[in-house]
Amino acid sequence: VCLNRVDNLTLDVRAWTCKHCGTLHDRDVNAAINIRNEALRIISLGTSESACGGDVSRSGKTSVLLDAIPVESGSQRCTA
Repeated sequence: VCLNRVDNLTLDVRAWTCKHCGTLHDRDVNAAINIRNEALRIISLGTSESACGGDVSRSGKTSVLLDAIPVESGSQRCTA
C-alpha cells in the first residue's frame, strides 16, 4: 500500500503488518500480485520471443529479455 519493503522475513512468517501504514500483508497474496504485475510488464513490451524451438534454454543467458524484439506484422508463431 505504502510501497514499504521488508528485506528479511523468515519463511515461517506468512503475514506481517507494515510499521509505516499499518496494512496487514499476506505473503502468498503479495507474491501472486508481484508475479502477475511482472507478467503484465513483460507482456506490455510486445516481444515475439517464445518458448518454441530447440534453443529454448541457452547457457550463459542472463535475462529472458536480452534478445527480445518487437512484434512485427507476420511474425512467426508456434505451431505444435
